[in-house]
Amino acid sequence: MRKILLSQGIGYGKDDVHELESASVKVRGIYDKTLSMLSRYWPESIWKRWTIDRPAQASPADEDKDKSSTIFQKWIQGPTGWKCIGCERHNVESLDANHASDGRSKHEYIFHNGRHQSMLLQVIIWSQYEEITMFHPFLGDTPFFTEEELEVISTYFVPTYVHEAPLIQLGKSYKKHNTKIPIYQEYISAPPLMLQFGGEVLEGTWMTGVYVDQANFLGLGPYLKNTDGTRTFMEPLIDS
Repeated sequence: MRKILLSQGIGYGKDDVHELESASVKVRGIYDKTLSMLSRYWPESIWKRWTIDRPAQASPADEDKDKSSTIFQKWIQGPTGWKCIGCERHNVESLDANHASDGRSKHEYIFHNGRHQSMLLQVIIWSQYEEITMFHPFLGDTPFFTEEELEVISTYFVPTYVHEAPLIQLGKSYKKHNTKIPIYQEYISAPPLMLQFGGEVLEGTWMTGVYVDQANFLGLGPYLKNTDGTRTFMEPLIDS
């Protein structure tokens, strides 16, 4: 059923906020751990093939600064609970200027950067998760992910591959991401949403952005994902 809002605020229960607060920091830790491993061991040729920037070798002070930088995680409250489908470095372009001539502000933004890197991380994380859970009894050394991290991946990550065959075999619907190397991710249905305010009617799906640095949940950024791919951000209203 489509949810209809008459303002730019959308409600969240306390339990949902507490879950996202805890889960987002754990997910950020898994992203950072995986990216650090890839930057250390992957050759430059692989980074170029994916047309993404390889993280620079930095001093400890620079690494601490990068780890504390804010990222924007994209979450969906699906049929089986909250799922994180990717993350982006926080780089925002406002589209308000495009509507200044008619005296209206649509509060629309586009996020740039991090999409290719995010999808690459999703593939690597999920492949490591499957390998560890399948072969754990035979792994001589300590697995890359801990038991707690494996539980976080199982609960909040989405199966993501460079080929659709595994998802077809599992009978799962999937979404194709048109990166340079196509990536296939299990499709998580986001709740449909209609937003009515200021005489305008916007339709799309309800997404929940979560701002987080390495160790801290910084807040929610819910948005309507419009049919044209842009985002209309809303105010999170937390139940008292």
